[in-house]
Amino acid sequence: MIEWSPRAITTASRFLSDKPGLTAMVEAVDALAADPYPAQSFRWGDTRRLRAGPYRVMYVIEGGRITIDRVDRVFD
Repeated sequence: MIEWSPRAITTASRFLSDKPGLTAMVEAVDALAADPYPAQSFRWGDTRRLRAGPYRVMYVIEGGRITIDRVDRVFD
C-alpha cells in the first residue's frame, strides 16, 4: 500500500507544469508497491531516497505500508 503524506502532496504539486517529469515520478512511485527497495534507491536515515526522472522521492517503509514523505526537484 502506498500513501502520500500531506507534505508530499504539497511538495509534488509545485511541479504540476512538468507533465513528463511528474509522469516518470508517479510511475517510479507506483513501482514501489512491487519492489520497495529498487536498486536506484538508498537508505537516508530512517527514510529511503529514490531518484525518479528529475525528482527525488523521500519515502518511509513501515510494515506493508510505503509513505511518500517528500518530493524535490534535482538539479544536475
